[in-house]
Amino acid sequence: MNTKPQSKSYDGQVKLPRRLAGNLNILCSRCGQKAIKSGIRKIRQGTTQKYYCNHCQTYFSISPLPYRRYSPTVILNAITTYNLGHTLQETKQEIARRFKIKVPQSTIHSWLIQFTPICTFINYRKKFSLDKNDLIVSRVFSHQQEYQFKFHRLKVNILCKKYFPEIRRYLWWIRAHCPKRIFVDSERCSKNNLHNIHLTVMSERNNNAVALAKLGLMLAKRNTERHQAIQNFMLINDTATIALELPIYLYPNEAPDLNLTKPLTGHIDILQVRYDHLCILDYKPDARYETRAKYQTYLYARALSKRTGIPLAYIRWAYFDDKNYYEVRLDL
Repeated sequence: MNTKPQSKSYDGQVKLPRRLAGNLNILCSRCGQKAIKSGIRKIRQGTTQKYYCNHCQTYFSISPLPYRRYSPTVILNAITTYNLGHTLQETKQEIARRFKIKVPQSTIHSWLIQFTPICTFINYRKKFSLDKNDLIVSRVFSHQQEYQFKFHRLKVNILCKKYFPEIRRYLWWIRAHCPKRIFVDSERCSKNNLHNIHLTVMSERNNNAVALAKLGLMLAKRNTERHQAIQNFMLINDTATIALELPIYLYPNEAPDLNLTKPLTGHIDILQVRYDHLCILDYKPDARYETRAKYQTYLYARALSKRTGIPLAYIRWAYFDDKNYYEVRLDL
């Protein structure tokens, strides 16, 4: 074993080898200073990233769900399986089959209690009998690339019945009659900058969408799966989320103030019903650096309003990631 002491810098701190240098974006849990990656630590569930704090001269690791015997993947999949309509016994059997691990029913029940403040659909799950074979309605659209449109049948029936029956009708209509041709020769909402429209961005940290995104990201095995992992987790486990990747479009004559030369199309990442408002959410991995997202979500709202007849005053729009939530408002 190499017992050679580490050299120290002029200020008395340990000088790390050059190979450990890199972007310092992890904060030490002890002193709050930035830390760097420093190898892998073996834990019961496998391995976890290890970090080194040059200020404290200590090593530490970050666990997304600390002090738990089971991995975050097992815990979150158990909650998701239960919210898809399985009983506790069926959930236990499904987790055993998928992860080759036996989890007591009492443990699964305790997870449901602990995560209810975030995974709010757990309360609905207890009130209604769910048909797990027909709970999620979906269809894949090939609109220059593939989009997996989905909506939650039970939540749509419950949440849209009183305030937004137009949304329920549109979800079923677009699934069966989506005009594919318009999505081939059109202008994308994400590519359009509206300099003549004045929008205000309001930042909010303590939003349930941010908390759900943090959990959903734990189920993504690679960066390309982030969108889908967060969307599916929210659709199944969040009470307000009713639909994903909803196709919408807007003709030039329907919005003369936008000066469109061809139809405008897009796919709403996440559609929610909160009390008496519709909420359009767009997940952006680095939301704080976004410059076009406010225009994109506004165009989504305009298109959805035209397609359903719901006034824009009853629609809210925002973009978010696992750290921040930005609600966009139209300056009148």
